[in-house]
Amino acid sequence: MANKPKAKWYRLDNSGMIYPMVITLRTQSLYRIGAELKEKVNKTYLRIAVNSALERFPYFKVELKHGLFRHYLDENNRAPLVEEDDGILLKILNFRHNRYYLFRTTFYGNKIFIDFFHGLCDGTGALEFFKSVLYYYFKAANNSFSRDNVMTVSKPILEEETEDAFKKYYKKIELGKGINKMAGGSAFRPKGKQFFYEGFGLIQAEVSTEKLLEAARRHGCSVTVFIAALAMFSVSLCYDPKDVKEDFVAFIPVNLRKKFPSGTMFNFTNFAKCPIPRDTERTFDNFISVMKEQLASQLTEEELQIKLSFSSLMDKLPLLRYMPLLIKGFISRISRELSPKSKQTMIISNLGEVKLEDGERVRNFLFNLNCNERTPVNLGVISYNGVTLLSFTRKLISTEIEKTFCRMLSEECGEVKVVSNFREESDVL
Repeated sequence: MANKPKAKWYRLDNSGMIYPMVITLRTQSLYRIGAELKEKVNKTYLRIAVNSALERFPYFKVELKHGLFRHYLDENNRAPLVEEDDGILLKILNFRHNRYYLFRTTFYGNKIFIDFFHGLCDGTGALEFFKSVLYYYFKAANNSFSRDNVMTVSKPILEEETEDAFKKYYKKIELGKGINKMAGGSAFRPKGKQFFYEGFGLIQAEVSTEKLLEAARRHGCSVTVFIAALAMFSVSLCYDPKDVKEDFVAFIPVNLRKKFPSGTMFNFTNFAKCPIPRDTERTFDNFISVMKEQLASQLTEEELQIKLSFSSLMDKLPLLRYMPLLIKGFISRISRELSPKSKQTMIISNLGEVKLEDGERVRNFLFNLNCNERTPVNLGVISYNGVTLLSFTRKLISTEIEKTFCRMLSEECGEVKVVSNFREESDVL
């Protein structure tokens, strides 16, 4: 049995603490991890599974609390809610309705979804929790499912699972250098009429992982560079060059655990901002060349160390650390309102390959990112069992960017299966 930590509350990590301060009535930092099973989902089994997984992840069995100087996570003894999904992708998380949990569990047909508030964890921690839910779901259904690569109550809870890895690896930096690395300039924002009502458009492209790898190798780059360059190139083809006044900027989350070892299940990601100059000749190979160079420069240990340390300044600088939470939140929201231009064209997050030793009952995994008025189209990528699923979420009514991307992806990789939630047909205001 896992040893439950004695602590009844947890500090938000130095990255996660910013998310509660910038919540508005229209925007939250949410993302979705889901799975399509080969059988219809049983609500009772799913409820049992979530409760069982929380025994292994007690630090997710929490609610958000307001302290004098910062938010924190306190033990939540309510039963987590499990509901049928209403089809509104990544709708605002009503904490009270959700019994104050920072994740929302829903299902529809043969699909299971969990929407996570980014203040709780990043994609790495979320995926581990989701895999645990799947394990206990099949256990409740009396179906065998391997424990390999799954965190269950049979494995002890380690202290590092709740560590603030930003604080652990912090090094003193020059403030000006950190601001320069984190700020960056304005980026081209995909333009067009946006949905008026809540919910996002979703277009998913399903492609062979091997074919995707082969295409990346042909172009001499990684899969992440290939996808990011293709996304930026697709955006560029959808707009007249005369209307593009800023660079195309791909915002790529980076799992810091690969450079700075940590077992934390909270947030430990930063980002690479990869600009492609607006006057770059519009060929795919040119976009790949620039993206490859930009991403490589952003992934050096020195570069990541500066960003990691800058993310910890709210806890390290006495002026910020002991500033009342109410004032911190006001300053954070005002700062965003006073910067109306987007800092990125698109967020492109590759969660990588999901590894399950005994997952034949799972057809595929899903990964959907949130988006907003300033960054109205984002792309989540996840791979499983030889298939890569690329999911666009958008606030734009137009689907031209996705159509262009999928057409070129098919030219590069062969057969591409595309599905949509046809959100544009229900809201044309």
